[in-house]
Order: sequence, then structure tokens, then C-alpha cells
Amino acid sequence: MKIPGISATLMTNILLSGLSGILLLAFPGLISDVMGGVPAWLLQGVGVGLLLFAAGVYGVRRALPDARSGVAWVLAFDVAWIVATPVVMVVFASQLSLWGHILLADVALIVTAFALLEWRWLKAPEVEAATG
Repeated sequence: MKIPGISATLMTNILLSGLSGILLLAFPGLISDVMGGVPAWLLQGVGVGLLLFAAGVYGVRRALPDARSGVAWVLAFDVAWIVATPVVMVVFASQLSLWGHILLADVALIVTAFALLEWRWLKAPEVEAATG
């Protein structure tokens, strides 16, 4: 199986972040119920943040292959999400349902995959990175 290049990785990150943001904005009540009563306004705030993040990642993707610093910023935001997830899961354990924990863990695993692919691209030699 071929490892996805940075362009495909960023596009998938854009699509999943954007779709998640739209869903959080469109259905905060339903998602709140599934997650165990997380305030709808908080989910909407995360939704706005995800849409802004997706727009930023889109800008980075358009600048490829000359976007090493941009990809580094995307990686930093992805790592922050990964680190924050277990903290949120522990701090708000009593407010999250089982499905809330499962959803958060699943999203963190997906973001971890993005981060690993972004890191791999950043560590690649310049010639290989330009074609990735």
C-alpha cells in the first residue's frame, strides 16, 4: 500500500475538519445528546474553530510544495488536538457518555494519522518532499 503524500493528507484533513465543523454547527443538540450533554454552544465553538482550521490548511495546501513552515503549523495544531483529547476525556469524564469518549478517541486517532504523515513529509529530504 502506498503511503499518502502531503497533498492527499492535507486534503483529507481539510475535508474531515470541514465536515466535522459543519456537523457541529448544524446539529449541536443531537451531537450533545450523543456525547452526554456537552453544551451545544461549546460544540458550535469547536465547529467554528474546525472550519477556520480547515480554511488555514487549505491555504497551506495551495502553497505546496513551498509550504514547509505551513505544514509545521498544521502539525503543531494536530499535535495540540492529540494532547488535549485525553485531558478533556479525564477532566470531563463524568459529563461524557461512553459514545462521547469513543467519538473523542476516534477523532484523536484520525488526527494522529494526519500528524504522522505530516511529520514524515517534514522529515523527508527536500527533493522527495517536493514530489510528495
